[in-house]
Amino acid sequence: MIPKRQQITLAVPFSVFPPNNLESRRLFHFYRHLAEEFNIEIISLAGAGEPHFKGIIAPGLTEIRIPKSLQHQKAEIEMAQELGANVADATLMKLYSLSPRYLSALKKSAKNANFIISYKPYLFPAIREVCNKTIWYEATGIEQELKRKLLPENEIGTEFWESVFELEKKCCQVSNLIITASEHLTHDLINKLEVEANKVVYVPNGVDTARLKFTSYEQRLVNQEKLGLKDSFVAIFTGTGNPNNADEARAILNIASKLQDMNFLLLGDVGIFFEPRLTPPNVRFISSMDEKTKSIIVSAADVALNPVKKGSDTQSMMLEYFCQGIPVISTRFGVKGLDVDPEKHCLIGDVWRFPELLVACRKENIDRKKNRLKNVKKYVTNNFEWSEIAHKFLGKFQPWNLVS
Repeated sequence: MIPKRQQITLAVPFSVFPPNNLESRRLFHFYRHLAEEFNIEIISLAGAGEPHFKGIIAPGLTEIRIPKSLQHQKAEIEMAQELGANVADATLMKLYSLSPRYLSALKKSAKNANFIISYKPYLFPAIREVCNKTIWYEATGIEQELKRKLLPENEIGTEFWESVFELEKKCCQVSNLIITASEHLTHDLINKLEVEANKVVYVPNGVDTARLKFTSYEQRLVNQEKLGLKDSFVAIFTGTGNPNNADEARAILNIASKLQDMNFLLLGDVGIFFEPRLTPPNVRFISSMDEKTKSIIVSAADVALNPVKKGSDTQSMMLEYFCQGIPVISTRFGVKGLDVDPEKHCLIGDVWRFPELLVACRKENIDRKKNRLKNVKKYVTNNFEWSEIAHKFLGKFQPWNLVS
């Protein structure tokens, strides 16, 4: 008799399919490969305006998407306004009961599941309300630190932060297994939150090489000609609404003010922190864009900047840049956990050296540029295919043995 496949329920506070950002791409690709061993149901909580969805998004992987109730959405906006901070994800720990259809779907899925995975800690109370099964926790950062930076230092801000602190602590204590996307976060969970080392598993981010088109040096020149950028030098930075990204963007604005003969494009929601008219004239923010537009920009830019100094997931964007064949200038922290060499893969230095490195990149020998691009393409293909990451996880940890 063929043994029955075990089932995982994955609780996620946003839509996963189609995967159109770093978080959804990680979930989609990692769990679609785990679905070779498990039946997996993603129970996702979407915005109030999104449509309900239930469907197979990959073999063995189903997403059941439930929109928030209008009451929930309204309460979320009001709470965020009262707090004076962009912490909508964290309000879920207090407001999840306002979306009873989501709770119902989660309960139904959990009934047949062998264990439940909470992506971030904020759906942990909802999971505990509908079942008492084994829980895994996929951590994306030290939430109490991230929220402390956003919340005001007043009574209501402190009270909310304490709720985040207690929830994260409880989630780490109760979970049988904690998955992280970076070695840095693994270290912080063990040393800052005193999590048992033997239950923290590092699962690096991979890249979908089929989605990300590699642009050769020659094709990049053609693209620049088509877009009228032949005589320009364009550096890009991609950031979100994360406070860490805001600090990195400020560093780039400072660099741009010193290099007026270069152009700087800041892609993504990081622009919410800035008033464009107060930034250097050679800087432009592009927040709203589809994947095709972003791909065109990356395929024509001269270099990508990664001035990161802190954070839990420093690899994803680097790997995407590598996969697309764009030269990269990064801090050492930005390549932490990656086996890269400044001669073979990218230019590396402290942020204060970025102006010097940008000038060096602009003047660099063409053959050296081509060799570096050849090396990064090989490095990513050999080490960061999602299928290999998932298979290593399954083979090394045999997670089905952790189910009690």
